[in-house]
Amino acid sequence: MSTQVIEIKPNPTPTPTQPGVFDPQAAVTYAYDTLCFHNGDTEAHWPAPSESNKTGWFQHQIAPGDTSDTLAPGPTPTPPNQPIKYICANHPEEKGTITINPQQ
Repeated sequence: MSTQVIEIKPNPTPTPTQPGVFDPQAAVTYAYDTLCFHNGDTEAHWPAPSESNKTGWFQHQIAPGDTSDTLAPGPTPTPPNQPIKYICANHPEEKGTITINPQQ
């Protein structure tokens, strides 16, 4: 088991609704590994399952320079290998996916 870090970086072509980008934008992890987000941008970001569920993963936004708590996706979802979409609740044009593969 390991922890993967998804970086939040400044967008090379920022807009008011997308000042940052997730890197990697399409993350891949394995069942029972953990994930966290590191905010390397100058604005606060809030990775969330959807705009209407911004506290689904974290109770607070991630301040510049901070790292989130870890997420533990658990077992491989059914069907496996299907991307789970997420957004930044503060900037809904910032989007990413996480694919959880079976354990190596």
